[in-house]
Amino acid sequence: MQADTSAGAAPRSPFREIFKKAASLLGARVFGNILTLGYTVLIARLVPAAEFGVVMAGFSWAMLLSIVLSLNVESGSIRFLVGYIDAGNQSLATGFVHYNRLLIGAFSGLSLVAFALLCWAGVLDASQEVVQIFGVALIAAPIVALTRVYGRHATALGQVLRGGLPIMLARPATIFCLVGIVWLSGAQPTALQLICLILAAFVVTAGMQAYLLRQTFRFAQGAAPNYADQRKWLETGLAMAPLLLLRDNLKHVIVASAGLVLTATEVGQVALALSIMSLLYFAIKAVDISLSPQLSRALQAKNTQRVTELVGASAKLKLGVLVSGAVGVIVLGDWVLGLFGEEYLAAHMALLAAVMIPLADGLFGPAQIVLNVSGHQRYVFVVAGFGAILLFLATFLGGWGGGAIGAIIGASLAYTIQQYLLCLMSNRSAGIDTSALSALRK
Repeated sequence: MQADTSAGAAPRSPFREIFKKAASLLGARVFGNILTLGYTVLIARLVPAAEFGVVMAGFSWAMLLSIVLSLNVESGSIRFLVGYIDAGNQSLATGFVHYNRLLIGAFSGLSLVAFALLCWAGVLDASQEVVQIFGVALIAAPIVALTRVYGRHATALGQVLRGGLPIMLARPATIFCLVGIVWLSGAQPTALQLICLILAAFVVTAGMQAYLLRQTFRFAQGAAPNYADQRKWLETGLAMAPLLLLRDNLKHVIVASAGLVLTATEVGQVALALSIMSLLYFAIKAVDISLSPQLSRALQAKNTQRVTELVGASAKLKLGVLVSGAVGVIVLGDWVLGLFGEEYLAAHMALLAAVMIPLADGLFGPAQIVLNVSGHQRYVFVVAGFGAILLFLATFLGGWGGGAIGAIIGASLAYTIQQYLLCLMSNRSAGIDTSALSALRK
């Protein structure tokens, strides 16, 4: 076949296209994290410490409930949706897209009815602000779920920026603007009013994403949906759900777990410590993101020496990031916490303990990448499932015994155990020790 060069069009470079998308996504993620920290500062300034904790808990519950509503079926997009479209099977492709919507609609309806009945029966006191905020989280969850589902579908169909940018950049930017307007107005909002503002930002994000993807899912409008493979869709989604919890929603799992046993003020301290820590956590993850293409090629070529070199190089980079970040937390921690308000200086020890989470990533290296590329994904899923349960229990028990600091230490230890197990599986199954000490020694 000859390349299409009609009208003098030059062939497009795949490398340039991939690099452009990757750079755009990385820039959006970094700027989105900065905006997230910015609106967190504003919320902390607008409400007392106890109400700040309630707002953060409500936000976390909305994010986690969105995973329950969709059963994470959308994680199979790259496998099922792409496969159906490539095979010309429009009915199964349409069925897969519709099935995600049906799950979200059915489970969100059931959860709202159950919530209303519990309030009507007096089991839940609808006059309490915490219960009201949980109700708003139930309303927000299906909106969050839809944006995540369509973002994942769009990524599988090659529309990475259209599907991902609204979530990574537009959502935190909208929350920042809405909360910023309230702050500039001098108003004194309640926690419930702030969580409703966040709900409004979710709606704006969903509308923006729907507009950007209005042409992408045209194929789902003509063909009749076929749900013949729904068992496969469910099995894949449930198997990968723990990985989604630990990879993209680590902070929300910890905050929601801590919220079951801590006071609202202590929950705010946990959320604040994790919000600041997330910048260092993302910096460590960015090293793995940058490393993954080269590491994947070396693994597939079975070039052990090259793999060892790459793991060693990433260990050195992570060590530099960790040292810089730890020094920054020790030296500037109180100053950063002071930006949120003097009452948040009590979160200093929790912030120091939170550094253990990116430290675990740095110590045990890119084991998850090695296991995925070398065909040992089942170990990743098993460890992630065990890790999610351990994270919840360790956070809950740590908070019950030691308050905010105990919750962070429990979560950090659970995450460290998970990363160690991934490193151990990489060493035993793939024959590659990804730990930093081993890589630097070699």
